[in-house]
Amino acid sequence: MICIMKVRVSAWRLIGLLSIVLLIGAAVTFGFTFNFFLKPINQWQWQAYAIIAIWLTISVALVLASLLGSYYEVEKSYVIVHKGHQKLMYNYSDVVYIDEEQSVRRKTVCFYTRQGHCRYLMFDKKGILYKVMISNCKHRLSKEDFKKKYPQVKL
Repeated sequence: MICIMKVRVSAWRLIGLLSIVLLIGAAVTFGFTFNFFLKPINQWQWQAYAIIAIWLTISVALVLASLLGSYYEVEKSYVIVHKGHQKLMYNYSDVVYIDEEQSVRRKTVCFYTRQGHCRYLMFDKKGILYKVMISNCKHRLSKEDFKKKYPQVKL
């Protein structure tokens, strides 16, 4: 299998998403261990510094792993989404509707499969994935036809 094009996810958008996760993780971590941080900083014990060091190490590792492991492989008839060790393949023939308005506004490709499932793929830096999907998905329906064929799916 030869990859036609390897496209990286936009680093800033991925870091922005991860920052939300890391802030929640920090709130939980430091919320459970707040007793170590009640004293003035010059009176902290080694546990407080260890908690900060462990949290920073895990955060940096998570960001690096996400940046290096998140990319798309664009092929002639499908796209493979790499999320760490997980690989998801989407055939262009299975895509029945691409919400172009929402995709451009949110910079996230929003498409629906034949099963009526909605999928979101983050834009790359230049928007190549969006352009390729628009041009290669030949079986796309109009918004009205999609609503008729899939009345249970809300757009």
